[in-house]
Amino acid sequence: MPPVAPTEPQTMDNIDHTSKLADFLAQLSHDQLPQEVIEQAKRSILNAIGCGLGSCRASPATKAIKALLSRSSRTNDGCTIIGHREPAGFDTAVLVNGISITTADYDDTHLRTVIHPSGTPLAALLSWAEMHPMSGKDFILAFVAGVETQCAVGNALGPSHYKDGWHITGTTGHFAAAAAIAKAMRLDSAQFTAALGHASTMAGGLRAMFGVDTKTLHMGRGAQDGILAARLAAQGFGSCTRPIEAWLKLVSTTVDETQLSALAESRSWQILENTFKPYPCGIVIHPLIDGCLEAHRYFAEGAEGEAPFHSRLVSIDVVVNPQCVRLCSVRHPQTQLQTIFSLYHGCAVGLVHGAAGPAEFSDEVAAQDATVRAVRDKINVTTDDKVRDDEAYLTFKYEQARNGGGERADLAEKSFHVEHATGSVARPMTIEQLERKFSDQAIPVIGAQKTKAAIEACWSLEDTEDVAQLVKLLVP
Repeated sequence: MPPVAPTEPQTMDNIDHTSKLADFLAQLSHDQLPQEVIEQAKRSILNAIGCGLGSCRASPATKAIKALLSRSSRTNDGCTIIGHREPAGFDTAVLVNGISITTADYDDTHLRTVIHPSGTPLAALLSWAEMHPMSGKDFILAFVAGVETQCAVGNALGPSHYKDGWHITGTTGHFAAAAAIAKAMRLDSAQFTAALGHASTMAGGLRAMFGVDTKTLHMGRGAQDGILAARLAAQGFGSCTRPIEAWLKLVSTTVDETQLSALAESRSWQILENTFKPYPCGIVIHPLIDGCLEAHRYFAEGAEGEAPFHSRLVSIDVVVNPQCVRLCSVRHPQTQLQTIFSLYHGCAVGLVHGAAGPAEFSDEVAAQDATVRAVRDKINVTTDDKVRDDEAYLTFKYEQARNGGGERADLAEKSFHVEHATGSVARPMTIEQLERKFSDQAIPVIGAQKTKAAIEACWSLEDTEDVAQLVKLLVP
């Protein structure tokens, strides 16, 4: 009898966490999803579609449409570009929708990883559902698979990946779209694993692109690549074993492979940690905006006398988590894309205008508002590791009054502490706030009637027989 080769022991170095994740997701059914996961998925889908409508006519999307919709590139696929009447080819629609969803940085955030997890799988699935009829239940299931995969990879990467210059939404989005489409195609475990393997060799995205058009490609291109990865896997196009683990070691020095299979082992649904933004900028700026909005209300009410307050402002001293400075340190942005990464701009518009919506983060306000610029120059930043990402301390120093001779008098100061920012896990946006955010972005594009219908379609998504009906509502 020939000798039997010994079985290799399962150590931390050779457990196939990619296959564990793929096997779990390949076998997952809609009936196994907790109701709270389904509800959070619908909120995430509604929010991301609204963001796509809000930026569908912004320059990154319109530039991409001009580049891609030449006569020579037209096809008969007839897929929808969110917010545009003219249909496009499948790949074009996927790319442009991904670009639109991420342009304003108004989409959701998984705070532990700072990933925006909905846009990439959603951009892939919206066009896929037009070409391959899907029920609402199947759509939700595939979407959850994509979000959970992206967050699992992000958790496994640890903090060094982002700190070293990778754009984590861009890199991990490829895995999200691959998982979403693999689930939509009902791939088996081996095929699902192969799809994730193909995604691992496509994954990329640089933080150096923050503030320029290229950054928006990360989501759109991730959606395209994920679809290709799943399609290849469906045809038996093979990949290596443990592909995500191999990729992790190349792009991070803080790897925790066990995070890849955490969902399979403990049902730790990461979508429940997803948060939605009240302001169109980096989420680490949000506590500062909350503080400046509170200051605007306080001083506008005349509690300290003379107005306008910003004309008497001497300085704003803020204390934030180091991540805020690391990501959002542009002092004087010149474009909307740059305002996303400016804690100084977020503070200034909140204090000066008493608002921090898309209008305040526009090209015009960024480059031309002299009052906002002056306030930006008065902001001093200190970082403290003990301050959470959703927390901030702000102290406003100002001239209290003028004396009879016109000379400025005593200095005063007022401090604010934002314990948890609006939109954080501790202070989530309400359903009413999410609907208002969606409507504010959608009504100028598709009108009030379709906006109302789209909101209702998202809330009743699991009862929908064909998701393409929802997509049709997103056309003006």
